Amino acid sequence: MSDVIIFKPKANLEAEQQVTAYVDFAKSLRGFDKGDVPLDWEAVNWSYWIKSLAFSKLGANVRSKTFGPSDVLDSQFIEFAKAYCIHQQTLNRTAEVSQVVALRLVEKALLDLGYSANITLVHSGVMDRAAEVCSDPLVHKSANRAYRVGQQLQALSNFLDNNQLVAKPLHWKNPIGRPLDQEGHRKREDDRKKRMPNPKVLDALAEIWVAKPTEHRDIFVSSNSVILLSAPGRVDELNQLAKDCVVWKENSKSEQELFLNWYGQKGFGFSDKPVPKTFQHFCLEAIERLTSITEGPRKLARKLEESPDEFPIHEECPNVRQDVILTHEQVLATMCLEGSQGTPRHCVKTWLNQTLKVLDKRKDCKASKTILREALDGMYAGKPSPANQDVLTLTLRKLNVFVREYWLPPTFPFTTEAKTVKFQHALNCYYSYQFEKKFKAKLFSIEAQDKNKLNVALTPAKGARDKGLNIFQRWGYEGSDFGLTTHQFRHYLNTLAAKGNVGEVERARWSSRLNLSQNKVYNHETTEERVERARSVGLGSQKTNLAELSAKNEPIMLEELGGSGDRIAHTTLYGKCEHDFSVEPCPKARGCLGCSKHKCIKGDDEKLRRIKFEKEALRVNLEKAQRGIDEGYFGADKWLKDTMRDYERACELVEILENPDVPDGSVIACQDDGFTSVTKALAARGKLKESEAPKLPPFSKSEPGFDQEKLRKLLGR
Repeated sequence: MSDVIIFKPKANLEAEQQVTAYVDFAKSLRGFDKGDVPLDWEAVNWSYWIKSLAFSKLGANVRSKTFGPSDVLDSQFIEFAKAYCIHQQTLNRTAEVSQVVALRLVEKALLDLGYSANITLVHSGVMDRAAEVCSDPLVHKSANRAYRVGQQLQALSNFLDNNQLVAKPLHWKNPIGRPLDQEGHRKREDDRKKRMPNPKVLDALAEIWVAKPTEHRDIFVSSNSVILLSAPGRVDELNQLAKDCVVWKENSKSEQELFLNWYGQKGFGFSDKPVPKTFQHFCLEAIERLTSITEGPRKLARKLEESPDEFPIHEECPNVRQDVILTHEQVLATMCLEGSQGTPRHCVKTWLNQTLKVLDKRKDCKASKTILREALDGMYAGKPSPANQDVLTLTLRKLNVFVREYWLPPTFPFTTEAKTVKFQHALNCYYSYQFEKKFKAKLFSIEAQDKNKLNVALTPAKGARDKGLNIFQRWGYEGSDFGLTTHQFRHYLNTLAAKGNVGEVERARWSSRLNLSQNKVYNHETTEERVERARSVGLGSQKTNLAELSAKNEPIMLEELGGSGDRIAHTTLYGKCEHDFSVEPCPKARGCLGCSKHKCIKGDDEKLRRIKFEKEALRVNLEKAQRGIDEGYFGADKWLKDTMRDYERACELVEILENPDVPDGSVIACQDDGFTSVTKALAARGKLKESEAPKLPPFSKSEPGFDQEKLRKLLGR
């Protein structure tokens, strides 16, 4: 965003002075002020301005009755904590302020290690202690949660380094790894059933769409669902979709392709998302349907923005000047209120009483409370008579103040706190109460697409309160199975893309996803579907020429190498490896030619060249080892024996791979020497049973274990 002020550290300042300058900079940020209530810097609880943000110590609850001064972040630390949180939220507003959790961990780590809670004293040891506390199950029960907070610790460390806010650079890396799926196949199957939409529900949604609904709430639900089925997006991102989001581009075949100009959250930003050709017509029609019911609200948004001091005149509003005193009837028409429950005077008085009760609970509507209280006090307590008449005080201009403070979204004129799209340009811009049956639409106020409203309309009713909201029930589809969530559309499209062999980078970009590793979370192909897809490209076929596949570094299934399972073998410098790295790391420390899990394939000339190169290197080492023996170097005998064994194995392997009687495509298993990194370490510590320990015969020129003749033969002498 061009209007965001970036903090620039001042050169040649000590860390303490740099922190002071940073705090002063952060105090100048006013993006979270609410109307007449500016952000209170001295407050501990900022939840009124930034949701769920309080500067309490780790484990303390600001809402607890026992919360006291000892539960607040240290006085030396809290100023920086406030500055960091408001700065980061100004740059990238998030639903959860996870930065404060990282700050709590760092404060605790400083105190645990005996330091004062001064941010400039942080070093890599402090960050390690913070990560250790973060990983504690008592602090974060979920491994996923611990990983996410660890990422915030990494971001904080980078920020301290980049802005010279610590005495010494940290150069720290987050040690908390992303948790792996330990539950395997069953969990993936459960996730697939939970996160993928039911086909019959999609069919029902398609039937509703084809029927061309006329009610605004049905158009809202069905059309936004079609857009989410056109390109994988998050439901909140619909609020940042402009009315003119359609982009046409020419492909390499000179054909026009449809794209949607889409704003991806979580730091992705704007991009053009392609719409599949089969869905282009439906996507364009969905946008057209939404445009037809949102044209009026967009015009209203333009009036509200261009004339901030005037009440927006709508079709039911009396056509009078802004400062003319309104009658009771005119007030009802202006505020789009029903006047059927008694006289206009009674309806206005009831409305004033009810509204003031709501305003009394809010801090940001002081002017509105004064205006409406004055109007209520001017109404005679009883039946009016010629001697006792109401003192009318409300005007369009005064009601405009009430509309601005109470009715308009706090982000107006923008649809979201990200400030990317204005209401007057947004595709999803609606009158307040536009979809309600019990109330009239408020033609003077606007609102954005509400993710809860869209999800409630798609999920089955949970109680009497939700009754009638579900679109499937309204259209006669009975049963709890008829329901889905908006995020299931995202999982569905990602799975279809994976089945269609769309690459990892393209799928992540299509989904506005920065982290490629998250692709697997959204891919719900079954095991059978993945195997079948592999078969369709020739993997696992007995007729496959293994030598050709190996030479091209193409995937080869384990069963083609004589193994079991539907995994693909790993490619090495010399051939293929059957080891399952999801179970444990390589036990041979990449000693491939001495491992029985490693397979070489006859006919791959490049792999053979590499094996010959390794063989020659072993020969050179063998000569060096022999010279070491001759010169009496300690340990040379062991080096000589190990090198002889490896060189002999390499010679045998080259002989087989060059044998014309061995057909191309033959799989040759390497000999296993019985050693692994683990067994060597255990044997050195004497922690292996005698029967389990690898046998190394004594090796010396003067002992029987040394075969001088064999050594000469290997070296060709």
